[in-house]
Amino acid sequence: MIDPWHLRGGAGALALAAALAAALPASAQPEGAASPASVQPEDAASAARSGGHERSPRSAQPPRPAQPSRSAVVLATAVAPEAEERAAPLASALDALLSDTAQDLGLSVDLAGRVASRSRPDEAELIERARSSDKLFIAPSLELRGDEVELRLSLASGGSRSLRVRVERVARDDLAVRAAVMLRDLLAELDVGAAAASASAREAPCPERCRGRLATPARSMGKATLAANATLYGGLVGFSIQRSSGSDDPRLLYPLLAVGAGIGLGGAIIIAEEWDVGVADAWYLGSGTWWPTIAGHLIYQGRFAQHAEDPAQERWASGLIGGTAGITLAALGLSLGRMSEGGALMAQSGGGLGLMLGGLVEWAGRGDVQRTPIAGMGYGAALGWLAAAAAATQLDVTPSEILAIDVGAMLGGLGAAALASPLVFESPTEAQQRAWVGATAAGFLLGAGVAWRVTRPAAAGARSAGPSWNRFGLPMLGVIGESVVGSRRAPALGLGWQGAIP
Repeated sequence: MIDPWHLRGGAGALALAAALAAALPASAQPEGAASPASVQPEDAASAARSGGHERSPRSAQPPRPAQPSRSAVVLATAVAPEAEERAAPLASALDALLSDTAQDLGLSVDLAGRVASRSRPDEAELIERARSSDKLFIAPSLELRGDEVELRLSLASGGSRSLRVRVERVARDDLAVRAAVMLRDLLAELDVGAAAASASAREAPCPERCRGRLATPARSMGKATLAANATLYGGLVGFSIQRSSGSDDPRLLYPLLAVGAGIGLGGAIIIAEEWDVGVADAWYLGSGTWWPTIAGHLIYQGRFAQHAEDPAQERWASGLIGGTAGITLAALGLSLGRMSEGGALMAQSGGGLGLMLGGLVEWAGRGDVQRTPIAGMGYGAALGWLAAAAAATQLDVTPSEILAIDVGAMLGGLGAAALASPLVFESPTEAQQRAWVGATAAGFLLGAGVAWRVTRPAAAGARSAGPSWNRFGLPMLGVIGESVVGSRRAPALGLGWQGAIP
């Protein structure tokens, strides 16, 4: 068994040997000689004190400027709880060895950040601590395996989302040497990775950098979606202009359709070439195009058409005003940052769900479900899209969550409407119709809330914090067994219970 105090006493010499080995070039030099370009004057003095050969003054090079040392935290060596009593002296000596080695390799060891616990730290927390403090965290661990020791070194550096790990199984007598060499190699890999990242940032533009690769990152992946929406909306603008003018002449209609569609397509191509437009960005901008346009038509038709001399002309102009306002607001939302796929779907869903809720609100106010709630649907579509589009710029959601909420809202609303349908049979009163609308709206909101609650991702450790609602099992309908008669087999169908019986 190795003497821990002997291990601690040889820490400085072993760490110095590892540092000098890292400085030697690939071609072997005569034993005891030092490379003039890689050894500092103070290194030469240390080598002389250690028994090495002092350099000749003729080969001395001007000293390099001193580099600021990086701060590092060497955590206490982790050992298994059942082997803590046997491995504690060896772990204590390894702590001192790694601290001395880190200093000899140019690190400034922060002893205040060391935790006395010898339990293995959580790797995710270790990476987060390194990122928040901008320090190097060195986490060693030991595991006794007969006459050998399994040494594991983990290195977490600030600004990195990865953890560098080295694991070796060595004899106890070689533990000191291997620990110093493993730490040296980890730090060398870290420096090489940082240098490679810095070099890649200074590379040539993509036409030169990507030459010879099988695939290159696509730019403006939403170009097709943006072009399709812009072309259709451009044609709608031309049609709206023709209808607003009061003309029915096809000789004016078709040129306006062609010009509008062409302007929309050309504008989309220019925008996609100027900015990097993603698929989600294009759909988000499309939601700002169509839902406010639909809302403008519905609001005018249900609210102002009865007071206009020619409602058909002014309705198309109202749609143009709504579409222009929606495109402007969507562009302002995209100026805040890239849009996610869930955010784009949220904006589209907000317009549709708002349209239905607005219709229900108008029905509840009038007490008459026989009349189409045109104005309410228009106001609901406009306000629903505006609220969802604003929330999409701030929330991080996934498309599956939005789809689940939509399905839950539809199922809840339809189910509640079906259950409350006896209220609107034959000749219902206004109170009965309002009660039916209220039940439908309540089911709509309840279904959306339940779907959101079920699909919401659980927080870390939430599953183990409390008992699960299905800890006693769940009913099972299907194949519960098998019938065998000779060589013939048939599944047995039935109802069963799957889970633990309390």
